[in-house]
Amino acid sequence: MSVSAIFGTRLALPPPSAAAATKAFPPPPSRLSVGSGGLAIECSSRPQKKATKHHMKSRPRKSRPSDIRRGPAVYPPLPPLPSEWTLVSDDSAVAACCPVRVK
Repeated sequence: MSVSAIFGTRLALPPPSAAAATKAFPPPPSRLSVGSGGLAIECSSRPQKKATKHHMKSRPRKSRPSDIRRGPAVYPPLPPLPSEWTLVSDDSAVAACCPVRVK
């Protein structure tokens, strides 16, 4: 991909001179740098996973058969309510505590 495709502008490069053509050039750097230190584009060879994807990949796996076949916890039913307590539905509770005033 070219720099002009990334930034949408054309870059003006000076024409090659005869003195520069006779010199041996070092190999190009592994990253694309534009300007004298302002902007550098680097492509990661090992991109990192985002948080949820990483947690799903690195979560502990169940390896024991007893853990794999384990079902949800079963709790005993709750005891009945004491005689001084009464179950009230939401509609009657609102009507009992907040009477509507008509003017």
